[in-house]
This record gives sequence, C-alpha cells and structure tokens, in this order.
Amino acid sequence: MDKQYAIAVILIILGLGLNQSGSDNAFSSGLGIGIVAMGAFWVLIRLIKELKKKQT
Repeated sequence: MDKQYAIAVILIILGLGLNQSGSDNAFSSGLGIGIVAMGAFWVLIRLIKELKKKQT
C-alpha cells in the first residue's frame, strides 16, 4: 500500500471517530465530516492519477 493511501485512510478513520464521538459539539461534528471528505477526495484524486498512468 502506498504511504499516501495509508494517510488518507487514517484521515478517514479519524474523521469518522470525531463524527461518531457522540458529543453535541457542532464544531467536532463538522470537523469530522470535513476530514472524511478531505480523505475521500484525496483517494479519488490518487485513483484518477493511477488510471491515467495505466491508460498511457
């Protein structure tokens, strides 16, 4: 597994943990959702780059 994928997966897990922590704090909930979105976007960009490499 590439290091960048590992970092993205850790970010997604961290974001899910923040989002599901059960606190009523809106900041923590929003931060968790933002971290999950950022990690998912990172993985998507990496996958698109790899697909472009394989096509050429």
